[in-house]
Amino acid sequence: MYASCFVGFLIIFFYCIIVAIKNKEMPNSISQTVYMLSEKWKWLFTVVMFVAAFMIAPQLMTVASAYGCEFLSYLTVAGILGVGVDPLVKNEKNIIHYASAVIMGVSSQTLVLLVNPWFLLSWVPYICYTLYMEDGSKNMFVGEMSMYSNTCMVCLL
Repeated sequence: MYASCFVGFLIIFFYCIIVAIKNKEMPNSISQTVYMLSEKWKWLFTVVMFVAAFMIAPQLMTVASAYGCEFLSYLTVAGILGVGVDPLVKNEKNIIHYASAVIMGVSSQTLVLLVNPWFLLSWVPYICYTLYMEDGSKNMFVGEMSMYSNTCMVCLL
């Protein structure tokens, strides 16, 4: 389960790196990468989110069950799946996307807080980056990476 979880996080990480290199810029958020892909490749975002969610799920649920809060792992995985589904839904308001992102963020970081609050220190670079950047255009991406790294640490350590 550790290997599957680790690979799931690597998939998201390398997907973001490849899209950023291909477009010669850091995305504003992980979700924005779908718009950086050509129309022919937009499906890749959904596949990456689904594969990563299902690879992370078993270990995340195992960790959460040790603390009696399995529902947080289910909500985290459901949030990742919802974010992945959003590009397939032709909806101007992106309600599915925003609700899924909030559910994923809150549930994953609540689980991190319950398992090991010290892991929340990985938010320090995000806070520093946000304070340093005047326009803050890329801070959502840095925040999402903090969230994924926290969740990864909880699953793998």
